[in-house]
Amino acid sequence: MNAKLRAIIAACVLCLASGCLPEQPVQVRPLPAPAPEQPAANLPNKLHQRNWTGRLNQGSCVHASLVNHLRWLNEYELGERWRATYSDGEWDSRLRSRLDAADIDYSYTVKADPRFLDWATATRRGAILWWKPAHCCTFVGWVNRDGRQFAAILDNNYPGRFELTPREQFVRLWAGYGGFALTVLDDPASSLPYRSYEVIQ
Repeated sequence: MNAKLRAIIAACVLCLASGCLPEQPVQVRPLPAPAPEQPAANLPNKLHQRNWTGRLNQGSCVHASLVNHLRWLNEYELGERWRATYSDGEWDSRLRSRLDAADIDYSYTVKADPRFLDWATATRRGAILWWKPAHCCTFVGWVNRDGRQFAAILDNNYPGRFELTPREQFVRLWAGYGGFALTVLDDPASSLPYRSYEVIQ
């Protein structure tokens, strides 16, 4: 056996001993994505902020709604600072002034425009809005059930659940309560993870 052949055999033995055989390609196939999470701004129950009574013995529903909204937008510390700073009743122009003073970017409507809520759902941000007499809640997105669309609302007087109202009825009532809604322009929490592929045996 000549030296060249011995070297080739030695190299093959070394490859076998060290596991250097070429790997077989792994075959995978994609799995379909799940249906989008509903509601889109699905804040976990443990993070739902309950309304509280402020120094003037008034409810703090606007601030509680904003705290819920900020928590969903990964601004938990900002939400806690807001809760520690503000309480009692609030109105839309003063709220916007306070957001401006805190250098918080936002978008809003005062015309009960359902396209604003369509956008808040599509971007998964949600919003706060006037809902029910003299009250503010967190809009967490449109929800589809049995071929109908409903507004999903987190009411800070009843944390731990979402209330559903048919879209047409909701928009009509929302307009009657003043038509105000506001969304802070931060990124929402990540979508729920899911397995996107499986290995073919």
